[in-house]
Amino acid sequence: MRYRPFGAANMAISVVSLALTDSPHGRARFDWKGLVYGALENGINAFEIVGQDPAILDGLAEALQSIDRHLVFVAKRLGPTPTGGNDFSAMGMVRTVEATIARCGFDYLDAVMLNDPSEEALTKDALDALIAMRDDGQARQIGITGEGPAIDAYISSGKFNVLSMPYNLTSGWISRNRIRDAVDQNMAIMGYGFLPVALSAPASKPLIPRRLLWNAKADEAQAHLDTYAFLHETYNWTAEEICLAYALTQPALATVQITPDHASRLAELAAVPERDMPPGLAPRIEMARFGNMPSQAQA
Repeated sequence: MRYRPFGAANMAISVVSLALTDSPHGRARFDWKGLVYGALENGINAFEIVGQDPAILDGLAEALQSIDRHLVFVAKRLGPTPTGGNDFSAMGMVRTVEATIARCGFDYLDAVMLNDPSEEALTKDALDALIAMRDDGQARQIGITGEGPAIDAYISSGKFNVLSMPYNLTSGWISRNRIRDAVDQNMAIMGYGFLPVALSAPASKPLIPRRLLWNAKADEAQAHLDTYAFLHETYNWTAEEICLAYALTQPALATVQITPDHASRLAELAAVPERDMPPGLAPRIEMARFGNMPSQAQA
């Protein structure tokens, strides 16, 4: 595993990190404990608690209880509620942070991250509460997550230490400008969404030749997917691994988050930073990216 500095914080974190999200399979405490153990064994020392399941906190706490707290990075996503909304109230966020620290037996969180807030979501009282938690050491850094239009205002405000944003091989000028702006603000940057959903499986071939469909949009979308067919045709590499390797070539990203379904897949993804991409693959990625620039959303 490789490590990179985390912004202005006096620590280095693994370039591959683990997002602990709610599992549709209903993982129990010991399942989360095993997943975190597997991450640690593969050199991953950075975790973000994203899901709402209390079993995540219990499993993480048990897995880390014998680890020097200063050697691991733990962030908590703020906002999401069990009903599917977002609560950015001062009281709600403070209670969430205090409950997380207490349940995990920690002294502090390394970062708290606002979940894709709108420009009006954060009141002055709520911002003051976040800054107070940072000043008191409950949360060493405060950050924002997402890709909505309000993210630019939060970056330029100078109030936040961390940006978490999607980044992948189809990311365009909006994403790249945000990275530049965040670097200018001395923010640490975490990436997620490294595998575009549209490219996660080989493109299905139309039963009717495209020239007979007379559908310009369908033809354009199919051509876009065909351009990236090599992601599923590279020997000894999966599309997910190639996309992760590409995201890791962005030096401004301190880490890229993964959400593996099982421990064996976690180990395979954790090994990607130490692998060299096959010769000629990087140029093919760039040719595919620039060849599709007019037809894709540049976000």
